[in-house]
Amino acid sequence: MKRRILVLVAMVAVLAAAACGGDDDGGEQSSNPDGTGRPAELTQVTVGYIPFLIDAPFFVGIEKGYFADEGLELKLERIAGGADMLLQTAAGNFDIGSGGIGVSLFNAAGAAIKSGKEVPFEVVAPLHHEKAPVATPLVVSKERYDSGELTKVSDLKGKKVSINAPGASIEYWLYRALKAGGLKYTDVTVVTVSFAEVSAALKNKSIDGAMLGEPFTTLGEDQGLVRVLSEDFVNGDQPTGVYWNRTWAKKNPELAAGFLRAYLKAVADLENGGWQDPATLAILEKYTQVPADVIKRAARPYNDPQGKLNLEGFRDQERFFRGLGLLTYDGELDFSLFMKTK
Repeated sequence: MKRRILVLVAMVAVLAAAACGGDDDGGEQSSNPDGTGRPAELTQVTVGYIPFLIDAPFFVGIEKGYFADEGLELKLERIAGGADMLLQTAAGNFDIGSGGIGVSLFNAAGAAIKSGKEVPFEVVAPLHHEKAPVATPLVVSKERYDSGELTKVSDLKGKKVSINAPGASIEYWLYRALKAGGLKYTDVTVVTVSFAEVSAALKNKSIDGAMLGEPFTTLGEDQGLVRVLSEDFVNGDQPTGVYWNRTWAKKNPELAAGFLRAYLKAVADLENGGWQDPATLAILEKYTQVPADVIKRAARPYNDPQGKLNLEGFRDQERFFRGLGLLTYDGELDFSLFMKTK
């Protein structure tokens, strides 16, 4: 089955661009005498990321020189994700971060606003959005599906279903999948299992279902262990975003603008046939260590070359997490205080 991809794999290659250094204030830089029109010196920008294929625009932008054309050398800093990513970016250890829009982001923004301070980060672009078939579907054991035991979402009532991280957008994803199948979130017992361990956990019946991200879904299918139960429960929702440290962006407005231009140019490449282009697939394989063949067969993320944020989708997540009692502030956040709304 063909599926678009949202991938986590183990290793990443960190590139060195043509040169590093440059001025930190984003001022004018001399032209490169090699005729590329690229600045002779590049300014290093630290970008926190998780090695998923949703980070493909970073990889493509580096390899195709889009960031270098803007005078930037991206220093990729791998991190486990979640609250750590936001914390490191808000603290200024990362200039730019990327990852899920979830409880930690909402609560951090809410705490700053409540104290009368400026939110220390700003969400400036989507990292990805999803269309059916989604890149993180709801799956069950193929054996139990083939036996007729678990063939529809409602069969999971009263059973254990896993996510890979609580308080993250994947928890909202599970809510949407259950709702589309006629169940409430409270109809299942939610547990935490890493994507890499899902196939084995389904086989030994320690869990009954799971939200499973690519490429683990495709690999599980190849091994005859996994069967997709639901993959069309969202359309256009943005679970993730790109955000930068606000102090850095204010200090370096030209670099910040250049980063966003280069990022969206890479997004446009991917959306205009890049996911099937052999040269682009080679870039993605290089950075993720996922074979190009798997990338082509698995579900892939989508993005908006215009960089438009789906604010209503974020609002839906806020309501969901409030219903779980995970938010530490009252009322609805004013997204305009920490998100680019235009």
